Amino acid sequence: MILLTIQRRRAAAVVALLWSVAQIACGGGSSSSASTTPTTPTPPAVNPNAWSVAGQIVATNGGQSLGGAQVAPSWGLAAVTADGQGAFQLSDTTAPPSNPYPVSVSGAGLVTHNIWVSWQRGARSGVTIDAIRDAPPFSMDFYRQLVRGTYDQPGAPYAVFRWMDSPSVYLKTVDQNGRPVEPEVLAVVKDAIQRSVPAWTSGRLSLAALETGTDRRSPATGWINIDIRRDPNEKRICGFANIGANPGSITLNDDVCSCGSNKIPGAVVLHEMGHALGFFHVPDRGSIMFPFIAGDCPAGRLSDAESYHAAIAYSRPRGNLEPDRDPSSLSQFTYTLLLAR
Repeated sequence: MILLTIQRRRAAAVVALLWSVAQIACGGGSSSSASTTPTTPTPPAVNPNAWSVAGQIVATNGGQSLGGAQVAPSWGLAAVTADGQGAFQLSDTTAPPSNPYPVSVSGAGLVTHNIWVSWQRGARSGVTIDAIRDAPPFSMDFYRQLVRGTYDQPGAPYAVFRWMDSPSVYLKTVDQNGRPVEPEVLAVVKDAIQRSVPAWTSGRLSLAALETGTDRRSPATGWINIDIRRDPNEKRICGFANIGANPGSITLNDDVCSCGSNKIPGAVVLHEMGHALGFFHVPDRGSIMFPFIAGDCPAGRLSDAESYHAAIAYSRPRGNLEPDRDPSSLSQFTYTLLLAR
């Protein structure tokens, strides 16, 4: 009897245990749990001054890529070296000290070029910067003579005096006394004017307009005024012009450097237009900018050296200083009025 009682108690305990477990598992009432809302990760803060600029370094004279050239900011940002294809990239998390900001491009066999790059936030690509390869046919001596006046111009070296926009020309068809200039003379002069602008600017500029008339015109921005003078006492000077001035001015002396009816040779006009478009004398006798005209009164053409170096000058902004320093803006450039014959 005792044993039976114990077994029954054990059975009751087991039943009680099972019942208790069932209650826990099934639950008699509602149970509530706190609802959770998914949390969106906070994106990292964007630096408003982060920027980068990428592009390629090429040769001014030739256009080939300049692998190994160095781009160096003028402030504390580290310089970078272009890869074999001339590709480069500058970047920083702090805005440059100025906009535009200055950098220099340099390398073995290059003329260091100091330039200004426009800054913008974020990534900028496709920027091409250049430097002059200091190798033939480039000659720094000839370039300085033609572009900066170091051959015979007092006060040299000067800034680049190139025109930034295509010039218009007004040709006065009567002399200082109102006498008409011979039609055949005017024909030669007009032909040389039309040839000179694309020749001296490597095609970057063209002749915007060529107008003729008998009235004297006041100087006007964008125009080169050409006067033809007859002076029986003048025996030496073919003409003279202001170098790179805008407004520009040229005076041609009729029947001084002449060959019969060819009273103003095309070479004289090309020479004076060279002055008006920003170029100086050179000592090379085969060049248009040699100070003396050949005795056979040629129509005139630029020498290969003139064409080559003038193209480099017209790839630079007006006001570029030697050896190759661009101004931050044209407003920073002060022009010096120079007269050349």
